[in-house]
Amino acid sequence: MKRRRLGSVLAFFFAATAAAVAATVSLLVGEIASQDSRRRIGEELEELASQLRDRLDAGMGERLHDLQLIAAMQQADEPSPRRGAEQQVLEKLKASFAQYSWIGFADVQGRVLYSTGHLLEGVDVAERPWFRNGLLGPFAGDVHEAKLLARLLPRPDNGEPLRFVDVATPVLGADGAIQGVLGAHLSWEWARRVVDRTFHVTGTVREIEVFILSRDGKVLLAPPGKEKHNLPEVPRGAVSEILSWSDGQPYLTAISHSAGFGSDYHGLGWQVAVRQPIEVAYQPIRQLQWAILLCGVIAALGFALLGTRLARSLSQPLLELAQAADRLRLGEPDVCIPETDQYREAARLSASLRHLVEGLTSESAKLATLNASLEEQVRDRTEMLDRANQHLLGTLQERDELVNRLKQLANTDSLTGLLNRRAFFERADQERRRAERHGTSLAAVALDIDHFKRVNDQHGHTAGDEVLKALARTCHVTLRDVDLIARFGGEEFMLLLPDASLADAIRVAERLRQTVAALQVPLPAGGTLAITISLGAAVHRHGLPLGELLDQADHALYAAKRAGRNRVEYLPDDTVELPAD
Repeated sequence: MKRRRLGSVLAFFFAATAAAVAATVSLLVGEIASQDSRRRIGEELEELASQLRDRLDAGMGERLHDLQLIAAMQQADEPSPRRGAEQQVLEKLKASFAQYSWIGFADVQGRVLYSTGHLLEGVDVAERPWFRNGLLGPFAGDVHEAKLLARLLPRPDNGEPLRFVDVATPVLGADGAIQGVLGAHLSWEWARRVVDRTFHVTGTVREIEVFILSRDGKVLLAPPGKEKHNLPEVPRGAVSEILSWSDGQPYLTAISHSAGFGSDYHGLGWQVAVRQPIEVAYQPIRQLQWAILLCGVIAALGFALLGTRLARSLSQPLLELAQAADRLRLGEPDVCIPETDQYREAARLSASLRHLVEGLTSESAKLATLNASLEEQVRDRTEMLDRANQHLLGTLQERDELVNRLKQLANTDSLTGLLNRRAFFERADQERRRAERHGTSLAAVALDIDHFKRVNDQHGHTAGDEVLKALARTCHVTLRDVDLIARFGGEEFMLLLPDASLADAIRVAERLRQTVAALQVPLPAGGTLAITISLGAAVHRHGLPLGELLDQADHALYAAKRAGRNRVEYLPDDTVELPAD
């Protein structure tokens, strides 16, 4: 095998080390710069979302303020309002803001007295939300499709149904009494124009898209053709995040929530989501990373060249010593070991080489003896370590088995294998929190073996144990895997049914009651025994502690016992449709 020269090896390692250091520094600097760029890009999207949110809130707040000014001007104290003059004011207000589709005044009975374009005059609007809420105070209504005005106003150019947002305010007389409601419908196209003005330049160049969603996540405004791109689930507290939308593509997404405008408009809970494709958003970051990497490569090449020259300088004295050693090996007489003063290590190596040649023969035998002794010691130590490792492995396996057994004993009832009271409360509380977090239902069923004391008295406690174990097996077969079953003590059991309404719990309890009633439990002394159970069902309501839910199921159980046993009772709940008998 061809051996490498020391100079070449040193040159290679100097170059590799320089390249690694340069690459590490480049990547570190690039990562720091990338993180700063990502933060800045995210803040830009957040700022765009906030600007659009503020403009939408300001637009709604200003329109509400417009109506409040008109209402303050009217202060009607005459028997009949001056409809001509006041209608002109409304027409001028509508002309000043093109997105006003309709403005009108209705008296306290809900009859429209005058309006822009005379539309809906004389029509009863008493049941419209803007009128009912306007009687109570300044009101802003969420996006909805046109009802009364759908046939009277032209449809939008994009073919979408005519949609409005409403603003309304009460009109007071000089005596402070309500004279009627001044209301206005704003075309939802106003929001699209706000979006177009805000993102006309940046949105086209940087492929930024805007979605406006209602408080419950319904899409109110989206780019053409993307109305079904629902906002994905957003991590709690996130403002800008990389999210995968319904089209399967990742987007850098910033979300801003409506906060209202002024003291009267508190916002409608709109969510403004601004998204940008990851490839476009992070393109400057990739360009920066390539630039930094290129600088790192150039720096690495410079360091490698410098390292090569340094390696040659270091290896030259060693090469001269190696040539002298070769002459000694060939038996050349009067070989002079060269002395060098380039660096102290080479001079010491030269002196050591002379002493080494002198003692090489005697030391060779000592090294052979020492090598044999070391091999024997290594072999002995290896065997000792193998035995110790085998013992340690066995000890660890025994410990794991003991830990698993202790966990099982701590969480389960030793007779039935069901959850005990402590383990049941831990897992049941987790299910309660999950149900409240996701808004799902949760039901509890308490059950008790009828006349169980009579079983123990007549057939013995061994028979009673068989009855308890048979009931536990029946519960496992009848219920779902996600349902929790626990023995609370004696013959009392508790069931927790996730995602189950009161009607579901009653059906499950009745099915379990019928199954147990048909059961024949073999007795140790021979023969079989039939048993019945009484059950009580209750359903969880938001904010109800777990203990109270179980108490309600327990109360229903005692009601079943009082009603004659072998039946299912429940706490009445008018909000739940119960199964027919």
